[in-house]
Amino acid sequence: MPELPEVETVRRGLMELIGKEILAVELNRADLRYPFPEDMDAIAGRKIIAIDRRAKYLLIRLENDLTWLAHLGMTGRFGKTLEGKHDHVVIDFVDGSRLVYTDPRRFGIMDLIHGGNEHKLLNHLGPEPFGSEWNGTILHSSLQGRNISIKSALLDQKIVVGIGNIYASEILFRAGVSPNRLAKNISKKKAECIYNETQNVLCAAIEAGGSTLRDGQFKQIDGNLGYFPHEFAVYDREGESCTSVECTNFIQRVVQSGRSTFYCSQCQS
Repeated sequence: MPELPEVETVRRGLMELIGKEILAVELNRADLRYPFPEDMDAIAGRKIIAIDRRAKYLLIRLENDLTWLAHLGMTGRFGKTLEGKHDHVVIDFVDGSRLVYTDPRRFGIMDLIHGGNEHKLLNHLGPEPFGSEWNGTILHSSLQGRNISIKSALLDQKIVVGIGNIYASEILFRAGVSPNRLAKNISKKKAECIYNETQNVLCAAIEAGGSTLRDGQFKQIDGNLGYFPHEFAVYDREGESCTSVECTNFIQRVVQSGRSTFYCSQCQS
């Protein structure tokens, strides 16, 4: 599933649409994960005035206080040209350009917000990792009394948004923290370290255009791949040598809450 760096990469790729007027919207099926809103065609005739991101959601701001909310699900992507049978939403613009939403597994979400930012999918979300409302002290406070692994805590979108399976593994490796350590046992010093490595990892991933895995599902708007996998220290490297210079250990994989976690038992404690 695309995580914050992938969604932010897509957001930046969509910025060239600002100022363009939507001519028409074509829905090639009735639903994705949920049915399309009945008034989806209300986006036609409006210009795009801004494109924001909240957690893993894209918020495409249109004229007259209408917001088009989009979530990429597991395999959703936006592109400029038609690809085939999985092209579920086609947006034509007045200037002749086109935006196509393709989603083989159809786990994506689209909805409309009429006025403001209130939406059931957004209201429960925690702080943004790059925002002023989150830092090491706040992270440490949110972990107090939590009898879950620190890996699971980083995936909790009420604690901090946008971090998924890939980046949680990478963050914890760089912070030297075992994914098995209980959240309640994370010291303030370690929480600060996790916070700092979150900034470093997410920024580096965005700079690399996100992560395209072996399935090749994630692509940028222009069709390019995300190159952060070249910088993976642990994710999807089970059985391979640890990247730390003085470490002779091998990367291990464990399953936590049904998800694979990769780590080095020697470098992470």
